[in-house]
Amino acid sequence: MIKSLHFFAVFMLGFLPSLWSDEVRIWDGSVLQGEILGLDDGNLTLATDFAGEIKIPKTKISSIFNEEEISFRMEDNRTFKGRARFGLDGNFTIDDQNEEFTLSGVRQLWTDESDDPLILSAREKAEALLLKWKHSVGFDLTGSSGNSDNFGLGIRMDSSLSNEFRGYDLYLSYNKADQKSTPVEDETKLGIEYDSRFFDALAWYAKADLEKDEIEEIDLRATSAVGLKYSWIEEIDYEVSVRSGLAFRYEKTSASNHQDMTDPAIDLGLEYVHYIKNSLSLESDLSYVPSLANFDKFLITQDTAVIFPIDSEAHWNLRSGLSGSYNSTPGELNEELDLKYYLRLVFLFQ
Repeated sequence: MIKSLHFFAVFMLGFLPSLWSDEVRIWDGSVLQGEILGLDDGNLTLATDFAGEIKIPKTKISSIFNEEEISFRMEDNRTFKGRARFGLDGNFTIDDQNEEFTLSGVRQLWTDESDDPLILSAREKAEALLLKWKHSVGFDLTGSSGNSDNFGLGIRMDSSLSNEFRGYDLYLSYNKADQKSTPVEDETKLGIEYDSRFFDALAWYAKADLEKDEIEEIDLRATSAVGLKYSWIEEIDYEVSVRSGLAFRYEKTSASNHQDMTDPAIDLGLEYVHYIKNSLSLESDLSYVPSLANFDKFLITQDTAVIFPIDSEAHWNLRSGLSGSYNSTPGELNEELDLKYYLRLVFLFQ
C-alpha cells in the first residue's frame, strides 16, 4: 500500500509542471504548453521547454488557458484585467465583464510578470533618443606594399556618441615601422564625422580627415566634406549606405619637388556592413574624391575588414583587413598605390 502511494505521488509530481503551465490550443487541435509572455503585433509569445520562445499568430489560436489574471487591451484601446474563459467558437469572456470578445479584437495582452507593451514601447523610444558613448582601442600588426614593403606596429582609438538619428565619430591612429633600423613608416591620422538623419533614410553629414606622413614628407593632408548620406539598404543581416557631397583637399608638403595643393573636390562614398553570424561581420568603407577642376586628379581610400569575436560578450575582437589609398598625383619618389594589410586586436567598452 505504501509503495503504491509513493508511486502515485511521484507520478503526480511528474505531471505537476504541465498542470501549472499555460496552455495554448490551436484550431487544428494542437496543444502547446509553456509560459505566456504576451501578445503584440498580432502574435502571442509563448516560452516553451522544447523550443524556447515561439510566436503564434493570434488567428491560429482557438483558446488560451492561464490560472493567473491577464491584462487585455482591445483594438478600441479599452483595457480589462481578469481570467479569460473561452468557448468552443473561440469567443471568450473576462471575469466581471458581461461581454464576449474575440482574439482578433485583442491588440495586446500581458501578464503580471510582464510590463504593459505601451510602457515598454515608450521606454524604448526614450532610450533611442539618448546619446550613448562607445569606445574601442586597437593594436595593429601591419604590413604594406607600394611606397614601402615592411611590417610594423600601430594603435588606433575610436569613440562614438550616437543614437538612432544622429552621431559623432572620432578616430586617432598612429603607425610606425622600421626596416633594419631605418624608419619606413611614420604616419598619424585623425578623423571626425557627424551625421544627422532628418528624413526617413536620408541624413546630412560633415567630415574631416587629417594626415601627417613623415616618410612621404606630408606635413598635412586634409580632406573635408559636407553632403547627403542615403541608407540604401537596412536589413537585419546587412546595411548599405551611399553618400555624396562637396569636398576640399589641402596638402602641404616639405618635399622640394612637390607643390602644395588647395583644391575643391567632390566626395563620393560607399559604406557596407554584413552581419554574418554570432557577431562575425564584414565591414567596408570606400571613398572617391576627384577634383572639381580636373577629374584626373583624385584620391581613393578604402578599408575592408572581417571582424572575429574573441569572447562571448564581444568585448574583444580580432579585425583582419586591408586598407590603403590611391593618389593620382603622388610625390616624385612615391607610388600612386599605397596598400596596407593589418591584424588588429580590439577592445570595446562604453
